[in-house]
Amino acid sequence: MSADLSLESENINSLWGYLIVEELLRNGIDHFCISPGSRSAPLTVAAARHPDAHKIICHDERGAAFLALGYARATGRTAVLICTSGTALANYWPAVIEAAMDRLPMLILSADRPPESLDTGANQTIQQARMFGDYVKWQCELPCPSTEVSARMVLTTLNQAIHQSWTAPPGPVHLNCPFREPLAPEPLGVSADYLDSLSHWLQTRSPLTQYQRPIRTPDAIAVRALSKILRKTRRGLVAVGRLNTDRERSAVLRLLQRLRWPVHVDITSGLRLGAGDVPIIHYFDQLLLSPETRQSLQPDTLLHLGGSLVSKRFLEFSEQLSETTQYLLIDGHPFRHDPGHRVTLRMEADIVAASVALLATLEEREPDALTQTLQAYSEAIGATIDETLAADPESLGEIAVARLIAERIPARQGLWLASSMPIRDMDMYGKPRAHTVRVGANRGASGIDGTLAAAVGFATGLRRPVTVLLGDLALLHDLNSLVLAHNSSAPLVIVVLNNNGGGIFSFLPIARFTDVFESYFAAPPHLRFEPAAALFKLAYSAPTTPAEFIMAYEAALVRSGSTLIEVTSDRQANVASHQRLQRDIQSTLARLLP
Repeated sequence: MSADLSLESENINSLWGYLIVEELLRNGIDHFCISPGSRSAPLTVAAARHPDAHKIICHDERGAAFLALGYARATGRTAVLICTSGTALANYWPAVIEAAMDRLPMLILSADRPPESLDTGANQTIQQARMFGDYVKWQCELPCPSTEVSARMVLTTLNQAIHQSWTAPPGPVHLNCPFREPLAPEPLGVSADYLDSLSHWLQTRSPLTQYQRPIRTPDAIAVRALSKILRKTRRGLVAVGRLNTDRERSAVLRLLQRLRWPVHVDITSGLRLGAGDVPIIHYFDQLLLSPETRQSLQPDTLLHLGGSLVSKRFLEFSEQLSETTQYLLIDGHPFRHDPGHRVTLRMEADIVAASVALLATLEEREPDALTQTLQAYSEAIGATIDETLAADPESLGEIAVARLIAERIPARQGLWLASSMPIRDMDMYGKPRAHTVRVGANRGASGIDGTLAAAVGFATGLRRPVTVLLGDLALLHDLNSLVLAHNSSAPLVIVVLNNNGGGIFSFLPIARFTDVFESYFAAPPHLRFEPAAALFKLAYSAPTTPAEFIMAYEAALVRSGSTLIEVTSDRQANVASHQRLQRDIQSTLARLLP
């Protein structure tokens, strides 16, 4: 084995632990998120002693699972979660749901009590098998380690779990691992002939079972049919949702350059903040503020590439399209993604393969008059945003923070956005620039839980610094993940918008019901985060003006450790600033419309 291990002197629990970790590493899975516990000792010790394993200690299992999820978002690769028995496993639940809904790989190795302890009142013993129901893509329970069970079974089962986690569509898998005593690596010995069936495996560095990933190319007949629709379209429109890799972004950009249709790009596509010579309408969401513009935008064909979209206005717009409009959706999974019930043609295919196949069938065209008009409108909206913000140069509102980050985040760094208002503000108002930025967010179930832990995983996977934009409730919900930020191999700039409660609720009808709104929906915690920054040994600043924020942010970008920047915001003032800016944009559009 690649690790220098005297396996003949270990007990059977330790041996199975070593086999599992070694096979994971042979499959290229080398990141382990480990939460301390006794029952999981055989797995933890095996990972801890293996020189090729990258170990991250996560005291909180919920944070560990979100860290693994963020890592998968950055890399497309599986990270391993190791936890002890009992409620430790249940803390993975929110991240498992997110991974399932956003189709991200994840591998859970949960230690468990032996079957004779179940339903006996034994300490720290619950029903762990099949705990996650349909939210895991595949699940299996190993037997308790025994020399009467073939070592090959351990490896082939693990290889199936790995294959299930990352083959399309990827998702979380759960391998439950019961152990009897001894849990520590006591030198009790294992029969020398137990590993005879693995003699060849022990002399190689390859997995016992090597799975070949299927090539998911689109059907040639389907490509021709789709291409025919695109070529016959007079007024086309493209929407680009979440894209997972640089290869997907590159392939989609080439297709967009060939089509030359106007393009609405979602912030999670990684193209919203900059994409070069492509007819992207960066402020498409804001164009839809004008009923006249909505009417003028009615396309013959809407081509939707990739995942879901943040913009509620675009969703409403797509739901109101003419019944004759062709809605074409291409994404790499078989599940329905049609909340408005408007899709007329659905192609399940690898985004890169589909884009390349379509590209070969299309001739390059010049941007039409509608594309040029929309680009001009979008540029006018960008100028209006700048003018409105400049009218109050000392005010550091939430829109201004999103815009300043978009302007100044370096090309090689990542951006993680919390659900609720941060991702919406960046999607609506982020200022485009020359280069793209890797963007991550938990948009499968769109919860606020695990935001910071996921951002740490994103930074770990990217191997580069990450800026995190989140609200005070999201940070409070994941406060103990500040220790992960402190220990992160890549520093984070954590920008918290402290509006003393749930800011997004102030935009909803419930805000009018003042007898219940403040206490039960906004739910202000009345907290400042400077003491938390001190507790977790993070650099801290609290800018109050745009100029101070720029200084604080640029200093944080070059700092070797993580930084917490706290911006105090007023919820009512934030709503008023959004409303004022949207009125200014509507006035701009009214002047431009013929």
